[in-house]
Amino acid sequence: MITTGALLLVGLIGVMIFEYNNVLADHTSFLGKLVTGFFTAATPRTAGFNVIDMGELTFPTVMLTIFLMWIGASPNSTGGGIKTSTFAIALLNTLSLARGQTKIEVFKREIAEISVRRAFSIMWLSLLVIGTGVTLISYDQPELDLIKVVFECFSAYSTVGLSLNLTADLSDFSKIVVSVIMFVGRVSMLTIFIALLKNMRQRNYRYPTEEITIN
Repeated sequence: MITTGALLLVGLIGVMIFEYNNVLADHTSFLGKLVTGFFTAATPRTAGFNVIDMGELTFPTVMLTIFLMWIGASPNSTGGGIKTSTFAIALLNTLSLARGQTKIEVFKREIAEISVRRAFSIMWLSLLVIGTGVTLISYDQPELDLIKVVFECFSAYSTVGLSLNLTADLSDFSKIVVSVIMFVGRVSMLTIFIALLKNMRQRNYRYPTEEITIN
């Protein structure tokens, strides 16, 4: 709930700042701008509705919308995205590393290591799928605006339904790529890997621990 509230607040502030004199200028009252800004900040989290012309958004708002679409809804819901809990665990892990902590503690509870591993797997697999989709579409239709292609792929992965008015210009191949991204995003690439790869039995020994230099 805290993550959801924070994302809504960040989204609202971002839209109000970036679009106050752009798409929100059509509303003469501040209340109208506020309600429209709030709706625009909430809908990328897989709602899929829009009350403004998405193609008229400024570049910062487009990037903010992509970020919100990538995170998506909360777990155990019908929404897509990597989920709010995944993002929260990754953020908490980063903060704990910066503080020199060896474990993640929040609300007098310690986050299980398997949850941290699962969160980072979901994140990098989502970027791998989306990046592959962007590459394939850009190769098939190099004339398309790259930011619109990126937006389309993030929207497809999180099954949001928003577009920068690009969907109608996609070729048949690009539409197939978008459809595959939608399927993978809904099922989760990690779930597909679990289904395809053979489970290894737990072994009764452990190798010596080795710390690898990361940066």
